[in-house]
Amino acid sequence: MTQTEKRALFTLAVWGCAAASLAAVFFGGGGPEAFGVERLRVLATAVLIGCGFLAYFLMLWLTRSRPGAKPMIADERDERIAARASVTTLVVVLSIVYLACIVLWEVCRQAGCVPVGWMWFLGYATVILAYLCHATATLLLHHGMGGHGQS
Repeated sequence: MTQTEKRALFTLAVWGCAAASLAAVFFGGGGPEAFGVERLRVLATAVLIGCGFLAYFLMLWLTRSRPGAKPMIADERDERIAARASVTTLVVVLSIVYLACIVLWEVCRQAGCVPVGWMWFLGYATVILAYLCHATATLLLHHGMGGHGQS
């Protein structure tokens, strides 16, 4: 397994946990209508996202190249996979956020406004979705292009 694949798996684990935690805090205790006025829930989600970033950057640091260690295998294929994963992530995330905004507006049209809790959720979920999508695309592209060696 390459360094890129290991990092993608850890990224799925870290941001998958963050996504589950965000959903539990956001949808528990009143849902989107009450979210914006309950400062404790807003703070809890900010802390959860912060912990996600802390765990993610810790993982990057722990999986870095070290002096004296066996060199990482990386070639043009890895660069193509990273580029394609980034483009795929951009298209998927932009499409999902666009559709979510349209659906939210259509569902809340009678009220004349979308509850602010949904804006918080959309902001946090977009960050999480981007990391999850990139890691998934990386793993799928690695699998589709075949392995080339050990890390």
